[in-house]
Amino acid sequence: MNKDQKLCYCFNVTVGDIEKAINEGADSLDAVKQATKAGGGCGRCSANVEKATLELLKENN
Repeated sequence: MNKDQKLCYCFNVTVGDIEKAINEGADSLDAVKQATKAGGGCGRCSANVEKATLELLKENN
């Protein structure tokens, strides 16, 4: 997964930002969204944010 890939254009959240949030203790989709604000604007990125978050959480376990 490309860490520079932008997932949320409203808040400029990248895959790397999600990975950083997980490394700093976010342990669920809701925690990642709260830490990054991803999906908190228009909502169009929600499915991609969820997919990336679940993949990254799986990798870190």
